[in-house]
Amino acid sequence: MESDMHLEAVQHLKSGGIIAIPTDTVYGLAADPFNADAVQRLYTIKGRPDGKPIPLVLSSVTDVHSVSQNLPGFFFHLTDRFWPGGLTIVVEAKNLLPVLTANGDTVGVRIPNNPLLLQILRTFGGPAAITSANLSGEPPATSPEEIGEELASRIDMIVDGGKTPGPIPSTVYDISVSPPLVRRHGVISEETLSKELACYNKH
Repeated sequence: MESDMHLEAVQHLKSGGIIAIPTDTVYGLAADPFNADAVQRLYTIKGRPDGKPIPLVLSSVTDVHSVSQNLPGFFFHLTDRFWPGGLTIVVEAKNLLPVLTANGDTVGVRIPNNPLLLQILRTFGGPAAITSANLSGEPPATSPEEIGEELASRIDMIVDGGKTPGPIPSTVYDISVSPPLVRRHGVISEETLSKELACYNKH
């Protein structure tokens, strides 16, 4: 049954659909990041302002090379330390749709610690654009029930992975600037990241 659900989810992504999917923090709305119509639909469904970029979830560090460039050594130090897990790292973007990056030159990437999501991404064969499963301004959903009828009616599928750890989001850490900046506080503290930066710079 679960494999059917995971294959159906992959089919929706491949055909430009939007799916709700569990992560290691909250439920997310996912789309194919290389499909302009799907990404635009993601903004529209959520009511997300066009000026807010959408991050990517990956199943492996090697996927990063297809969507970003000029990665510093510190990036791989962070991925070794915190992936899979609650750290979104902002890096220089490559080959991405302007709508996805809000016409900017950076993108947030992470590998989430959720086996079902990782299985779907591996079968899909690349990253997915993902944003929390809620209408803009409302609290993110931590279970299929919390997604609500209005949002559920606008998307193609809800992948039921039970309740997620919720509601604290991933920390967004921008290493495209020097020194790196925490753009959103989340599950990994700024103090922890500062220590990692100091540790890396010593070597």
